[in-house]
Amino acid sequence: MSIRSIFKLRRTPPLGVEFCERGLRLVQVGAANDEIRRAVFVPFESNGDVDPGRLRAALRGFRGRDAVVAPPRADITVRPARLPLLVDAELREAARWEAAGLLEIDASDVVADALPLSSETDAEGRTEMLVVAASASGLEQRLAPLITAGLRPIALEPAFFGAGRAFTVRSRRQQEQHEIRVVVDVSETESWIVVTRGDRLMFAKRSDVGGAAFDAELAAGLGIEPATARRTRLDGRDRTLDPEVLAEVMTAVRRAGASLADEIAMAVRYVTVTTRLGRPQALHLSGEAGATPGLQETIESSIPGIPVESASFVEARLEAASSTEDSTPLEWAAAFGLAIRPMTRRGKEAA
Repeated sequence: MSIRSIFKLRRTPPLGVEFCERGLRLVQVGAANDEIRRAVFVPFESNGDVDPGRLRAALRGFRGRDAVVAPPRADITVRPARLPLLVDAELREAARWEAAGLLEIDASDVVADALPLSSETDAEGRTEMLVVAASASGLEQRLAPLITAGLRPIALEPAFFGAGRAFTVRSRRQQEQHEIRVVVDVSETESWIVVTRGDRLMFAKRSDVGGAAFDAELAAGLGIEPATARRTRLDGRDRTLDPEVLAEVMTAVRRAGASLADEIAMAVRYVTVTTRLGRPQALHLSGEAGATPGLQETIESSIPGIPVESASFVEARLEAASSTEDSTPLEWAAAFGLAIRPMTRRGKEAA
């Protein structure tokens, strides 16, 4: 029996690094499981930049420096498109030219990839895909302070990819590879509706509704400033508000969230009827505004028969991360999902 068979060498998992509204969220899981071993929040400077020195200090205690990074949401463009069913470099090249037209910028400054959403093609050999694109020079500027601090970005992907993956931990089991789940990642500025089958992302759609929309509705209803409305909404996450004020928050969320609930219902119909993937078993909320009071009830009313439920095995992992700042466990779902991104040998990405 070889020593290698007794002491199995395990690769150090990468850090999941998410650019969120107020700073960076860093998460790393254990090499032998998906439990979070370390999580740190690094706030932006007053001008919104990342301080490399502050980040370098925050990296103490993490193992390795490989990182899967989710750039700021505003830096990423995600659009549906019909492209030829190509593979690898050819598909990325087709996505790059498609994205250059969408972004109206020079193709030489575009980095893009495409996620096939169906294996069926039309008469011209094209199929539905999700094109993810960004400015190469813009991403280089975003990553510069991370690299200066010592991180080695090995993959980039949108935050909602991570949020969707966070709730597929159990779906890696063979018997659960066909389970359909919906994850709604609600940030301050937008939401993403993600549908997964097993551990694969099958559908994604953006909504303009986010925490800011809830704040605007609450501010208008109570005649207060948006900043005050935001603080009130955040206080409502722990249900510590007076009952009358909490009721106003939930009413505002119901009004502002109605269009999001409708979009979720349409997404469910699309994957159930059009793509015939099957009816989702559950819906999960995540993101900075995912724990907003009244949001779960608003969504449940639009998708009868599909429970909006917590995933205790996921939230138990995220609980440790949320203790590092004034946040809820759901806010750490994207960074956690980035940290558990399947990888092969160093320098290569898993399919």
